[in-house]
Amino acid sequence: MTTVALPAGSGQLGHGLRMIGNEVRKVLHLTWANRAALIFQLGFMTVLYWMIQYFVGGGRVVPELAAQTFVAYLAFVVTYVSLLRMASGLLEEVHTGTFMQSLLSPLRPWVLSTGRLVAVVVEGMLVAAVLAVIFLPLLVSHLDFRWQAIVPAVFTLVDAAGFAMLIGGLALFVTGVGAVMHVLWNLLLMLNGSFVPIYVFPAWLEAVAKFWPTALGADATRQILSDGASLTELWSDFTMPLVIGHALLMLLLGWVVFHIGIRRGLKRGRLGP
Repeated sequence: MTTVALPAGSGQLGHGLRMIGNEVRKVLHLTWANRAALIFQLGFMTVLYWMIQYFVGGGRVVPELAAQTFVAYLAFVVTYVSLLRMASGLLEEVHTGTFMQSLLSPLRPWVLSTGRLVAVVVEGMLVAAVLAVIFLPLLVSHLDFRWQAIVPAVFTLVDAAGFAMLIGGLALFVTGVGAVMHVLWNLLLMLNGSFVPIYVFPAWLEAVAKFWPTALGADATRQILSDGASLTELWSDFTMPLVIGHALLMLLLGWVVFHIGIRRGLKRGRLGP
């Protein structure tokens, strides 16, 4: 009987996919093990959105306005959970010494980074999915669910993933990154359209907001779900090219900063307890 030898690359790919799956399972297991903290986090996110809507709506929830901002808030939730888990998880592993052990793996560093990134984004998506189940009954009559919204939504997730990796990289060599994270997530909440859609901002603030993570993608998704826009229209007015370009640049920036953080940490001996 003859045997067919698999190329070396396919074995590496198989190990990489298995490792990514293991990272996701590990995160889900830890999330379930710490479900009390998850419940608190979900409660905080739910109350925060209600407070935002009561504030913006003048003491009441306006479903039409909530439908215009809910996609951006879900993007904020995914980004917040992802960057929090990325930075705090890295620092915990650095302090316990397990991060250095992971670098001794025969797998390439990009495989380890991808597994870590996919895991934290999946956790953020799970939290956002629960919030969607809670709020969608209130908003479903004001949203037109179409498959075209998936395209900008996917690039919004890529944008969030890149931002989480950027903050994770900064956590490896910036002292006091926790304070930086608090400032960044507050700015994210205010500028990505979670309070009001970015098109109602003053022109200068709208221009600033479009450079902020997830703002462009969330607004493009909102236009499809709430305003009836099509992908063709979003392509013709250069919205989608901007969404894709911003997401890919953010992912590239986060990837570069993350691996620079690893290399600097290895040189200076800062990746261990």
